[in-house]
Formats: sequence, C-alpha cells, structure tokens
Amino acid sequence: MSKSKIQNYIILEFLKNYATLVFIFSLVIWITQAVRLLELVYQDGNSFLIYGQYTFFQLPKIISKISIVIFLITLFWTLNNLEDSNELKTISFFGIAPKIIFFNLLKFSFVFTFILIIFKTFIVPYFNKNSRNLLNSEGISSLTNLLRENNFNNPSKDTTVYLEEKNKIGELKNIIIFQIEKGGGNKTIIAKNGLVTKLKNKSYLVSENGIIQELDSKGNLSQISFDKITTDVENFKKKTADYYKMSEYQLFELIDRYNEFKNSPIRFGVISELSGMFIISFVIPSITLLGFFGFLNNDLKISKKYLKFCCFTIGFIIVLLSEIVVGYIQKNIFFFYFLIFFLLSLFFINFFIAKKLFGNVNN
Repeated sequence: MSKSKIQNYIILEFLKNYATLVFIFSLVIWITQAVRLLELVYQDGNSFLIYGQYTFFQLPKIISKISIVIFLITLFWTLNNLEDSNELKTISFFGIAPKIIFFNLLKFSFVFTFILIIFKTFIVPYFNKNSRNLLNSEGISSLTNLLRENNFNNPSKDTTVYLEEKNKIGELKNIIIFQIEKGGGNKTIIAKNGLVTKLKNKSYLVSENGIIQELDSKGNLSQISFDKITTDVENFKKKTADYYKMSEYQLFELIDRYNEFKNSPIRFGVISELSGMFIISFVIPSITLLGFFGFLNNDLKISKKYLKFCCFTIGFIIVLLSEIVVGYIQKNIFFFYFLIFFLLSLFFINFFIAKKLFGNVNN
C-alpha cells in the first residue's frame, strides 16, 4: 500500500465516523423538533403538508449547529479506535512519522472549515428562508382544530372566535367572530350556526342566520343581517411571525442590512450572524491540534487516558465558549474583537506547543 493511501486512510475513517454521528445526532434532534413543531398544525392551523416541508427544511440548520462539536467527538473517537487497534503504530512502520500525520490532519481541518463556512453561508440560510416563506405563503388550512368549545380562541392574528358547540364534521353553534380591521376599525360576526368545509383543498367558514357589526376608525357603527356568508379561512392572518429572522437572510442581504443600519443595534445582530457563519468555524483547526496532543506517544509523566480526557474537555469548553461569545456580539461589539483575538491566540499557542512536543515524540 502506498504512503499516500495510508495517509488518507485516517481521514477516510474520520469522514465515515463523522457521517455516522451527524446522521444519528441530527436525526434524534430533528425528531424531537418535529414533535414540538406539531403546534404549527394544532395551534397555527397549517396543513400537514406544510408541516412536513417545514420540518424537513430544519435539517441543514440542525446539522450546522452540531457540526463543530461532532467534529471534536469524531476526532477523538477515530484516533482512539486507531490507537486501540494498533493501527497508528502500524502506520509508523511504513515510515510515516507522527509529524506527517499531524500536518495532514491540520490541512484537512482547514479544508473542512472552508466547506463548513460554505454550508453555513449559503445552504443553511437558503433553507431557513424557504421554511419561513412556506409558513407565510399559506393561510390557515384547518380552522376546526384551533377552536375549543365555550372558549375565546385566537386562531390567528387579529381574530378572536367564540363558539358554544362543535362536532366532528365541522358543524358549529352560536358563533362570535371578532376581527381587527386594517385602518383601526373592527368587525364582529354573530351567527347561530356555522360550518367549516373544504372546496378544492381550501377551507371555508360558512356562517348562517346572524348579523355583522362594523366599527370604522371614526367610530361609526353599522349593522347588517344575513342568512348565509362564506369566509375564506386562508385570509386569516396566522400567528406565525411574518418577518425574516437574522438567520434567514442570505449573505448579500446581511451585508445590505449592515450598510443600511449604520447607527442601529441591528448592525450588531448582523455581525453576530456573520461571525456564526465565518469566524466560529475557525475553531476547528485548534481543536484538531488538541486532539492530536492526546495521542502523542510522548515522555510526559501524564496518564494517556487523563491526557485524552483533558484535551477533549478543553476542546469542548472552547467550542461552548465560542458559541456563547457569538451570541453576545449582538449586545456588545467588544465580544466580536474578543472572539477573533481568542481564536487566533488559541491556534498559534496550540501550533507552537505542537511543534515543541514533536521533539519528545518517538518517530
């Protein structure tokens, strides 16, 4: 077997283990979120089709959130397996020194960092934005699920519904619907009977034998009676936020918002989001160096297991601290400069220590 294939073997093992862990962890988190997001159907009135698409679009965000910590876990897991099976020693028999393995892992960590930045910068915001568009483009499709008997229900923004009875086929009795209108007015519909029905995959509320009271912005009140009126349920405004969150903007949109809000706290939010896309990913080379420290065959009077545990713990704390600092950037720009200084210092200190330790390594 050629030396190049042997050198790539560790990276291939890492990638297989990484894919396995990402799949398992993201699936568990995704299922947990999918259960929690059932409120989109039962509280916000979305269809199960929209719910399914929305939950699927959450996968890239989940993967990006766990990617760095999974990198840390996979690095230690892979190197530990190779060491336990004596594969690291076998590799050294082919004339491949630990220094060569070290630099290959370090180069790979930078490539991985670059790929992760692309993923966070383009793919994650694309799916985040499309998931928001899904919720905003569809009206309420299932009104019956949102209504409880003898209760004031708020199935959507600016709408309150009271009903005395309902049955399984969507028939309603003694209904009061209060809606806030654009321009400051409001409308109240009082009906003896009602029915939630579907026509061509659209939901409609049919009200019978009632009155409509309208109060305009000037305080003028009007009232009319009706035998039957039909309201398109999808015209109700859903309670879901109808604006984009910072994580749902594409890169160039974030840059535009940064230039637009020059003297606004929104700028800090943009910097925080950009830091999450770019800067935090550079923690990966530093934790790669830490991972390698734990597996050096050195003469230090420290238990190998204890050394591995310490390196892993320090790596986890670094990842956690970096995530916390990114969150605080939107409150104070100081944390942005601190994050840059912290990651640069961490990398160069680790790199310097690694080069020194090679003097104690048995090649």
